[in-house]
Amino acid sequence: MAITTSIAVLNGLVFGVLLLLMVGVAVIDFRRQIIPNEINLAIFVLGFCTSFVTPAVGPIAALVAALFGGVFIAAVQFAFRRLRGYDGIGMGDVKFVAAAATWTGIEGIAMALVLSSFLALTYVGARRLAGSPIGTAERISFGPFLAMGFLVIASVQIFSGKPIVDVLMPPMQS
Repeated sequence: MAITTSIAVLNGLVFGVLLLLMVGVAVIDFRRQIIPNEINLAIFVLGFCTSFVTPAVGPIAALVAALFGGVFIAAVQFAFRRLRGYDGIGMGDVKFVAAAATWTGIEGIAMALVLSSFLALTYVGARRLAGSPIGTAERISFGPFLAMGFLVIASVQIFSGKPIVDVLMPPMQS
């Protein structure tokens, strides 16, 4: 019972710190359209350190996910710039995805990005329905939506102790 309580307390503390960092990302990016390197570094370091004590994402998986997430979003940024002639995703978003991927593992990146994109599209749709359409020249910070998406996936993994894929599709027992 004491071990279970200790794990629950540790998970709560880890989640609390992650929540504070994600709120920081959301607020700062919404107000200034920048995600500070210091916050990205804190998310990365805490995610990597957490990977040693939580079973959902191990240390090697955390590093592989960070590399994959960063390279994938950088490739999207590069392709968008080549096609459209301007940045659709900032470098802060690229670094944020790399850092946040340490929390979700490679399996959680796609789900976090899909959730983030859905939330951003919902925001744009709600603004449009409210009579405040968003023009092509207006920039929308993606950081708040990324923070929400990655926070949801990471929190499920923190509190379940399992990768998100195993939570959504439990392995079949033979």
